[in-house]
Amino acid sequence: MTSNHNTFSGLNAVMPNSAAVAAQPNRISSRPGGSAGFSATDRPITFWGILDAFRRRWIPALGIAVPAALLVAGLLWQMIPAEYESSALLKIHQYEQRVATSTNERTSDFLTYRNSQINFLRSRPVLTSAVQLEGVRECRLMRDKEYPVEWLEEKLDVDNDYSEEFIRISLSGEYPADLALVVDAVKDVYLDEVVYNERNERIKLMRTAEEKFTELDRNVRMNQQRIDKLAEDLGTGDSKVAIVNQGLIQQQLRELQSDLREINSRIREEEALRQYLRERGLSSDQMNSALPGIGIGPLTSGGLAAAGAAGAPSVSPSQQQLALLEQQIRRFKSQIRNPNHPDLVALEQQKADLIAAMTGIRPGENEPGSSGLTMSTYDWLNKQKVKLESEIKEQTEVLQVMGTRAVELEREKEDIKYLVDTRDRLAQEIANRKIELDAPQRVSVIQNANVPEMRSVKKRSQLATIAGLGVFGAIVAGFTFFEWFSHRLGSPSEVTRDADLRLVGTLPSPDKGGLLGLGVFAGRVDYDEWNRAVIESMDVVRTYLMRHVEPSRPASILITSASANEGKTTVSCQLAASLARAGKKVALVDCDFRRPSAHMMMEGQPGPGICEFLRGEASLESICQSTPAPSLTFIAAGHVNQSTLQHLSGDGGRSLISLLKQKFDFVVIDTSPMLFVAEPSMLAQNVDMVLLSTRRDYSRIPYVIQCRDSLRSLQVPLVGSVMVGADADFQRSTYGYRQEISQVSGQARGVSQLVNS
Repeated sequence: MTSNHNTFSGLNAVMPNSAAVAAQPNRISSRPGGSAGFSATDRPITFWGILDAFRRRWIPALGIAVPAALLVAGLLWQMIPAEYESSALLKIHQYEQRVATSTNERTSDFLTYRNSQINFLRSRPVLTSAVQLEGVRECRLMRDKEYPVEWLEEKLDVDNDYSEEFIRISLSGEYPADLALVVDAVKDVYLDEVVYNERNERIKLMRTAEEKFTELDRNVRMNQQRIDKLAEDLGTGDSKVAIVNQGLIQQQLRELQSDLREINSRIREEEALRQYLRERGLSSDQMNSALPGIGIGPLTSGGLAAAGAAGAPSVSPSQQQLALLEQQIRRFKSQIRNPNHPDLVALEQQKADLIAAMTGIRPGENEPGSSGLTMSTYDWLNKQKVKLESEIKEQTEVLQVMGTRAVELEREKEDIKYLVDTRDRLAQEIANRKIELDAPQRVSVIQNANVPEMRSVKKRSQLATIAGLGVFGAIVAGFTFFEWFSHRLGSPSEVTRDADLRLVGTLPSPDKGGLLGLGVFAGRVDYDEWNRAVIESMDVVRTYLMRHVEPSRPASILITSASANEGKTTVSCQLAASLARAGKKVALVDCDFRRPSAHMMMEGQPGPGICEFLRGEASLESICQSTPAPSLTFIAAGHVNQSTLQHLSGDGGRSLISLLKQKFDFVVIDTSPMLFVAEPSMLAQNVDMVLLSTRRDYSRIPYVIQCRDSLRSLQVPLVGSVMVGADADFQRSTYGYRQEISQVSGQARGVSQLVNS
């Protein structure tokens, strides 16, 4: 009770008049712990919600659905005639039939293949060809049909009711022999144009595969020729060997570049020396005579050797190599006598090539009369530089060409590998297809069309049953969904969750129970125990209210509802009786001027009452009626007219409520539904607290929310809600209400009859 006390702490100081209470409207909250309000658009359709809606409307739904379904089924049974039926059976094998091998041909799923064959049988080309067969168009069954193909499309039935692997072709009509003729015609055309045509399609596909094989083989040969040409250019067909050759050329290129750097270095030294002599005033001739050069006699090897030994200021690697060759030749000549020995000839050829490389002139090519050749070191170095640059350029081009050819060779090998693999697989596939051309068909005939001897009622019974069930389901669904969209309160938790109201208490109902609350298998209702349960339930509400009301001050409580028949009068009478049992002096005032009913529950007189008092026709003492409870006084509504409503709208009943609070501890006011008339809104602004009555399986949540919002917009102290009929099967509870309270037994019997009103 601590949390409730904190929420309703404003009730601990109830003011002595209603005006003071109205001055502080926000001190009372009906929200259950500050939860957010419910939005109708957030309500999803759930299985349990639909089941609960059916529970509330199952009696009228079944009462209308069952007779309507039987009526429709009976009418169809009489209207649909029984006919002859002829049928043929085809079998579709689970898997594609094979002879010995397995091809890479894609096989369709069995269900997909079967459904495709059913659609082929129903297709217009097959039916058109069947109608054009000899004898079909002239038979009695088809003779009078203006559009035979359209009629056959409508009447021919193709299904797999017998088994998953069987297709049944059936036709119903009046002429048995003609029915069998038409069914066989459809079957034969389907086999010829669809099933047997599959083999022709396979042959056509095989021919296409052979053409592709020829094209692939031609591409393989062309690629192989390109590979051979690249291998010839590279000097090898192995990419690894080509890489090694590239490495050798790169090594040779690095050596040439090293020689070029050395030549350039010596050229710079020679240029520096010449610049130095030029600065000393020496002419070109003087510099040439002063600087040592490479002197060659009559272009003999001896002259070159001498130049290499003494003519040059420094000995180059080429000169050293030339001197070495001279020594080898002299040693070789001293050891052998044959001047044409191959090794000697090879050494002399190397010597001649080296001299030509150094001077650009081969021995014996000098002009007649020339005594020799003298070349400066500077000119000789420049000549060597030009030659090295030419060799470097040539080797670089060779290296680039080899790199390009190696890449092309590797790419061509990859391409031909894919082409060869594809060609080989295609060749194997073609060979397998040639073998499988003799495989049996996947569709085979099990039964030709029979000539029926008896009429069939199967279709008539099926249509009648389906129609009856359809009508039954439509009516039940209509009632159920209409009730679901009404969105009624189905349980106490929905008051808090959906309507955003605090549930103050509940009152049980005796009229439902059993299985799913439908009254099925429900036991006998013990009304004495139910009366005691109602008393105890209302005492819980009374205890809750008195906990938040200051005992020394009187209080006024207004009971209203969103719409009619939601138990507000029951709650008012029971609450007044409960307060009286607690020893409080209570006045029960019937302010439902449009449809007063509290006097029947209290076994009192309908008038005079509040209406006569407001018009000044009766005093307060004259309208007070006694009840079996000494501390409970009943004031009836009386007979309303326009003058009564005008007096009430003057101050909203403030003076009346203040007068009653001076004479009683509690004033319980029973009013009209909140959404229909204006009196509850006027009275609610002048009372200390308001209770909203709701009824399980009757109150509509949108109306309850609208009523709640109206009261909150008026800033009235809405305490919460009391649900009537919340415990629909209380008699099965393990906790009984066996205590006997003789003082209230008479009151309980008087008010129990309108719990469900």
